[in-house]
Formats: sequence, C-alpha cells, structure tokens
Amino acid sequence: MSVYTSVSFTELEAYLKAYSVGSLIGYEGISAGVENSNFFVETDQDRFVLTLVESVPADQLPFILGLVDHLANQGLPCAEPIHLNNGDLFGTLNQRPAVLMKCLKGAPLNKPNKEQAAVIGQTLAQFHQLSSQLEIDNYIHIPQWCTELAARVFPHLDKTQQALLQHNLMEAGEIDWTTLPSGPVHADLFPDNAMFDGDNLTGLIDFYHACSTPYLYDLSVTLNAWCFDESTTQFDNQKAQQLLSQYQEIRPLDPMEEDLLPAMMRTAAMRFWLSRLRDYHFPADGEDVTQKNPLGKQRLLQLLNDQSPALL
Repeated sequence: MSVYTSVSFTELEAYLKAYSVGSLIGYEGISAGVENSNFFVETDQDRFVLTLVESVPADQLPFILGLVDHLANQGLPCAEPIHLNNGDLFGTLNQRPAVLMKCLKGAPLNKPNKEQAAVIGQTLAQFHQLSSQLEIDNYIHIPQWCTELAARVFPHLDKTQQALLQHNLMEAGEIDWTTLPSGPVHADLFPDNAMFDGDNLTGLIDFYHACSTPYLYDLSVTLNAWCFDESTTQFDNQKAQQLLSQYQEIRPLDPMEEDLLPAMMRTAAMRFWLSRLRDYHFPADGEDVTQKNPLGKQRLLQLLNDQSPALL
C-alpha cells in the first residue's frame, strides 16, 4: 500500500461537504497503488475511492480528468470523477489535489486470462478512437523522458545493465515519433488498473500517467503488462496475439506501426524498468510506500531484445 499523505476522519468529513455524496461513515487506505494516496470511503449513500494525487502537479489534472470525463460520457467503462458541487473535477485536501470517484464493482487482476486480454484489447482501441476527438495536450516525448531518468540511475547499474540501457535508449531515439498516430493515452494500463467482474470489464482506473504520445506506445505498454509474467519470466504469445487482434478489429495498425511494434515494446519495457529503478534507488518518503522490483522489467527488456520479432 502507498499512503504518502494521511487523512483524519474529521478532515475527510469536512472535505466531503463539497460534494453531494452523503455523510461519512468510514474510510481505509487501499492496499494497491504506488505513487498516490488512495482510500476507500463509505458514506450513507454509497462507496467511493478518494485519491490524493502525489504523482503529478495540479495543473495537469484538468487534462487527465477531462480525458476520463470524456471517455465516461462516451460510454467507455472507467472510474469517472465525481464533480464537486461547484462543478470542478477535483478539490484540495491536506494540501494535495483530491479526486473522488465512485467505487467500481469487481476487482483488479493479478494474472489475466486470454478472454480478459481480448476485452482489454477491444477497450484500448475504443479508448484511442475516442481520445482522437480531443486535443493533443500534455505531449510527452518518451525517449527524452527515458534519457533524462537514465542519467540519474546509470551510476547505480552494473556494466551489463548499463549496456542494456544504452542500447535501448539509442534504439528508442531512432524512432521518428512525430510520424506516428498520436493522442491522449492511458500510458499505464497494467492488469491492476482494470477492474473485472469475472471476464466482464467494469472499468479502467488510475489515469495519472495519462499524456499525449503515440497510440502504439500505449498498446505496447499494455501488451507487455498483460502478456509477460514476471514471476515466471514467460511471455504468453497466444495472449498477445489475441489482445492485438481484438485491438485491430477496431483500430487497425498502419504499416509503419506494424513495423515499429517490436521496437516500441522494447521502449515501453525500458521506460518502466527506469521508473522502477528510480523508485528503488531514490525512494519517496511516505507513511506506507509500495515498491516494485525493477528486475522483472529488466528481464522483460532482455527477452524482447532477444526474441521480440518471434514473439509477435
């Protein structure tokens, strides 16, 4: 569980008066998430999730929450932010941006099956179609982001890790990102950011990595996350094919995207290896902080370097 900023009953009770959600009964920290403080909140009307946003500055939230609001209004299943009584999508609690969302049915996944992967492929394609209706705001150039973070963690790596990182930074930099179809994306669609009731998706959650960047990158993040088992270091090719084929039923990749998919999957693996290395070597202060082992993403990156053309 990650709780960087604690909240008292009295503080939360006062904050909820800015909404029309009833009176506070109780709350508890959520045993999931890495970068924000999350709480289950129960009122006499319903059950909600409160997020104190630690991972992004407040000036990015209109883009992020506006994207989620747009997707939900268009019928895509996701955790829709609840508007305050004044119409805003977020408030402030204990000097942190605070977002309240209705609690979705179901639970996040640990090891998704092929049917669930197929559903997420369809949903991601629908997401990209709907987000293409929006402005390309908050654009992030992933190779530049990786290069800047790599400079921080590089001295902490052994020679083999340094060589792996340098090789993949060079490859990512050779991709012409400006020619790829781009728009607002989730950028963090791991299985634990999708709520399922059996094989039925009840909603996508945790959009706090959302940005504008190539759709192919978002697809690559999702393929890596849903098809690679870090505990066994195995990549499930059949699951990947099913996710990819269901995605392309709705949004077919163009020839350039098809050619660049293996390289983009390596870039996506490198990006999350770097963020885990950052969290490991430069941990954030907090009351109760979750860290993910960087080794899993390093092994994925090594596998993709050795076998990615054959995997897909």
